[in-house]
Amino acid sequence: MALLHRVGWDAAFLRRSPWFWPLTAAAARFASRTDWPQRADLDALYAELATANGAEPLRFVDNVKKTDKHDGDKLVLARLYDGRIALGSEVPTRERDWHDFFNALCFATYPRAKRALHRRQFAVLQRRIEPGATRLPPARIPEQDSLTLFDEGGAIVATEAPAAQQLMAAPEADRPDLLRELSESKRARIIPFGHALFEHLVEGLRCPGGSTRIVELASLNISDATLLTQVDHALANLLEDRSIFLSPKESAHLRLPALGL
Repeated sequence: MALLHRVGWDAAFLRRSPWFWPLTAAAARFASRTDWPQRADLDALYAELATANGAEPLRFVDNVKKTDKHDGDKLVLARLYDGRIALGSEVPTRERDWHDFFNALCFATYPRAKRALHRRQFAVLQRRIEPGATRLPPARIPEQDSLTLFDEGGAIVATEAPAAQQLMAAPEADRPDLLRELSESKRARIIPFGHALFEHLVEGLRCPGGSTRIVELASLNISDATLLTQVDHALANLLEDRSIFLSPKESAHLRLPALGL
């Protein structure tokens, strides 16, 4: 659930925390705005940063209303949030809302991974809900929880293979200190992914957490733009692998004290 926001539009939100760094390119498009971007502005951002670089087209549209989800009594999966993304290339989005604004910036920054995540969510719904159903199940299964937690509060630890192996071999209690050492020696990069993380950062609140994923790259000696592109591709591949992201416990093995996680 989105926060009740205390902070209004701030075009200079990047200054509020160094952890906004993955959104630098996306945020630059709004640096001179005196009021909230509209959905058409988010469409233009996505087209410039994502579609122009080979990602599938996507539009930001009005939020899903309760009355939109049914045809008579029958629940229509294609009209639900994940269905709109997976089948219609439309992201239901509230304007003047930090949560949805950061979601749009994350789509522009990680277009392949975000699309893969919501396609996976939609595939789970299709498996769970029988044709003709009138309502959603009363609770999510662990796979849905895992995907949702990562989408909202996930962070990526990008490393080369030796550092990844070192992290996973260390006792869990020692991993935060080891990660700090690897980060300081530029053998690991912490990359916030979840849009609720950014929402909490802009409000100056402790970030939600409990969901991290190590992504191995051939080298970290690359530009930030290249790093984010490679992470986007690698994370999309991981999200398409139905043998992982099956439980929140899989991604709860690495705390990130620097982010409060």
